[in-house]
This record gives sequence, structure tokens and C-alpha cells, in this order.
Amino acid sequence: MPFIAQLSDLHLLSGEPEQDEILAALVEALRREVGEKRRHLDLLAITGDVFDSANVAPERLVAAFLRLHERLIQALGRQVLIVPGNHDRRRSGLLAPFRREPFVALRQALGARAFVHGSGVPFLAQVVPPELHGMPAWVVAFDSTYLPSGLISAGGSLRQEDILQAAAAIGVKNPDWPVLFLLHHHLVPTPLTDVGVVQVDKTPRVVRWTVEHLLPTLIAHADREEMTMTALGAGTALSTLHALGRAVLVLHGHKHYATARLLSSLVAGQGDVLIVSAGSCGSVQSWFPTTARDAATLWPSFNLLELSPERVRVEVISFGYRGDAAGTVHSRELVNAERSGPHWRATPVGSENNLDHSPSLERNELTCQLVASAAAARWDCICERRYTGAAGVAPDHYGDAVDALEDSELVRLDAAGEPLGDPVHPPTQLTLELGRAMRYRITGAYFRTLAEAERWFGLRWAPFAWQGLMNRYACEEVALHIRAEGTGALRGAFASETDLGTGIQRPLPLGADSSDDAVHIRYRDCPPRTLIRVYWPLEATLAREPIR
Repeated sequence: MPFIAQLSDLHLLSGEPEQDEILAALVEALRREVGEKRRHLDLLAITGDVFDSANVAPERLVAAFLRLHERLIQALGRQVLIVPGNHDRRRSGLLAPFRREPFVALRQALGARAFVHGSGVPFLAQVVPPELHGMPAWVVAFDSTYLPSGLISAGGSLRQEDILQAAAAIGVKNPDWPVLFLLHHHLVPTPLTDVGVVQVDKTPRVVRWTVEHLLPTLIAHADREEMTMTALGAGTALSTLHALGRAVLVLHGHKHYATARLLSSLVAGQGDVLIVSAGSCGSVQSWFPTTARDAATLWPSFNLLELSPERVRVEVISFGYRGDAAGTVHSRELVNAERSGPHWRATPVGSENNLDHSPSLERNELTCQLVASAAAARWDCICERRYTGAAGVAPDHYGDAVDALEDSELVRLDAAGEPLGDPVHPPTQLTLELGRAMRYRITGAYFRTLAEAERWFGLRWAPFAWQGLMNRYACEEVALHIRAEGTGALRGAFASETDLGTGIQRPLPLGADSSDDAVHIRYRDCPPRTLIRVYWPLEATLAREPIR
């Protein structure tokens, strides 16, 4: 069965201080995984964002990739296929002008050593000659990044004519071959990241102000990723892929999150479209909720695929790159499907990650007491945080992400409740010690009223406050307690758990002892990298206070 490695979103020359460590760990993880499976790798596909920005001299970009390419070939020794991403075309992937020079230079430098797609704009699609990859499949490379106009966008184009041109080249030849369609941009929204805000932290102040304030005033949700990052024409493209009458497998990147969707055809004679995205293999992806930034991050990852005319199997390989995690590899099955004519018959995969559960914890606990803030429209929060576990199994220290409203202040407290040190603004990270409790107070931690939320973030703000606990390791019991004695503030509270490996979020029942004044969550045998959250409705008051 043909064996494929999908890498995406390398973001070379991003300036991240840890990128050299990440790339070294990537090469070693590929060498180890391919070697242990004793498989012959048929294709190494890179689905865009090879570079972090096109606003760099092409010769410097090419030199950076050639260094990595040499290490990949030494480890794997196979044909490489590359399609461009928005970061390969624009400054920071977002700002005009559109640049084709980096990929033209990359194609010239690699020559016959790789199939580099993207230097032929405005023509966007190309059927890769079967003799170059040797697989019983039709491989279509698509350049979804073509944006010759427009000042701001990380999206792209899926032009109908280019897809039809590729379809005509395939025709009715080898009817049992599936179609492997490679591009950078996503065709359907991906979990969690679809509600994320456009990150413009590293851009000039005028750009940040435009994206964060001006654009949302003019265009609803213009500061959110899904508004600016989807490829134009995705719906039409999906319809055309169905109409090929073949089983289609789409591989893409862009959202730094590994996920899969099966879109079954409902029309006789049409085929199914299986969509698989890859995480970032060259950078660390933060997870962003709809409030302040959360410090939780995903390990870099890549996909390994088995693809034949009969079946497809996809596995996500996440790898550690620093400290105790260096050299650690976690695998998770993403897709397992058989082909039946133009259809994919999927077998459900396990709902839990196939992770090494070491280190592990016995108990991971957060207790929060809501108290009236000096600002009547806010809650302060007094927290106690601790974790326990067996020595040598549980880590000696635990980096705990603390999220709250960004103008709030966090100060640590001693045993008597007196402040320790200077206050800091969330989001921040605290370092817990095994078996020792840490107490802290967050002033102005949460909105209390709808009016306060509206004043700060507008009418589209979700009408709930929330408190979360990020469980990084496997744990015998995770406990989250929220108390607001005598206030009734937690009336209507509910909870959820989110698996940050899959993006799957589901309701979580409250403890039987929960009430309008106290909510309790006790989660037994909690998997690693699980976010527990408790939400409660904001008070519907029309009281208005000026912001100071």
C-alpha cells in the first residue's frame, strides 16, 4: 500500500527561538516513524506555508528550505511535492502585495529533486504525472493562494475552471484510482480555530488597529479567521470534486490543526470527498478561546497516510521537541476507510488519543471563590490551585495557564491571604509545585453583567463568563469547584470538556451537589490535554458605568 507523509505549515524563518529544535525533532520523528513501520515512503507532500513570510529575499528563503530538504532526503530519500500557502505569498501571510518570486526561486533551485507547484500563476491546477510518484492514484496539485489584489487577506481562491481543467486531464482513465487533491486552504471550517481572532501581534500598530477595530465595525466578524482565511469558491469546488464520480481525498494545511471530515455524496453517480488537514510541523500552535488568549499549546505534528485503490488510513504523529518531552512521539488514528467504487466506507476510530500517559497525576484541582469586585459589573476571584501524584511519575513542577479578562490583575497570596509580589495581567502562567497549594486573587477577573461585556467587546460577545482548568497530563481525578455563596450567580451554569488533540468539545455534567451558589466538576480518569470549563450566564442589567 502506498505510504505518504504530509507535512504542513513549516513557517521557516519565523523567528521563533525554538524552531531549530522543532525541525530537528521533526526529522528525527519522521525517521523513527517510517523506520519502525518498515515502510517505503512513496511521497512527501508539503501542503503550504513553507516560509513564514514572502517579504524576505528569495535566496534566503530557498537556502533555509534546502538545509531542511537535505535532512529530509537523508532521513527518507523520497520524492517531495510542495504547494504554496498564504505565508509563502504575502507578508506575514496577511498583507499585500502578492509575491510569486519565492516559489519560482524554490522551483529553480530544486529542479528535478522535487515537484514544486505554484510558479505557474494565474494557472492554478496541475495533474502530477503518475511516473513522478508511482502511486495508483491521480494526484492534483492546486495553488489556492492566488490573491493578486486586496490589501488584507489570508484566504485564497478555488477557481472552478482550474479544477475542471484538471478533471479533463484525468478523464475516465484508471477509473479505480482515487483522486488525491493537495492544496493549502481549507474547504470546510476546522474546530476551535474557526472562532479564533486574526493574529496581528507582530504587525505595525496601524495594521493592528485596522484589523482589531476598524474592520469589525465595517464588516461583521472581519477580525475572525474564518472570515478572512477561507478560500473563495470552496463550496463550488466541493460540488465539482463530488461530480468527478471518484473517491476523492483532500489534503490541506493552513489552520494548524489535524482533523478530518467525510462528505458523502447524495447524488447518484457522484463520489465522496474525504478532507484531511494537518497540524503545523514547524511551529507551536497556541489554542485561542473567544476570550483572552489561553497559554495552552499543541505539539507540532505531521500526518502519515496509507493510500491505495482499496483503502485509506491516516495517522497523526505529534512530537515533543524540548526538555523531558524531546524524542517523545504520540500517535492518533484520524481516518480508517475502505473504498467502494466512488465512495469511502469509514470505520469509526477510537475517540481517545493513543498517548503515552506518563507522566501522570493523581489529582488536579482548582477551587475558585467569586467575590464582589470594586467595579460592580465585575467579579473578583480568589483561587486555590494544587496537584498531587506519585514521586517520579508526576512532574515536580506544573506550568498552569491562567486566563481572565486582559485588564484584570493577578497577585499571589500567602497563607494569611496577604499579597506576595507585584500583580501581573492575565493571560499568564504560574508554576505549581507537586503537592503544594498556591493561592492567588484576580481582581476584575470576569464580567458580571451583559452591559459590561457589551461596553468592552460589543454586542457579539457571548453572554457567559467562564472558568477553565487545563489538564495537561493523564489524571486519576480532575476537580473544578466554583463558589459564589449567597449570590445565586451560578444559576443556569453548565460545563464542557475539550480534547485539544482532536478539537472535539462535548457537554460535561455537573456534580450532583452543584447548586445556584456552587458548581462542582469531578472528572475521573481524565485524558491528557483536556480543557474543563464551567460557564454561567451574565446578569441581564442595563446599568451602565463609564470605563476608567
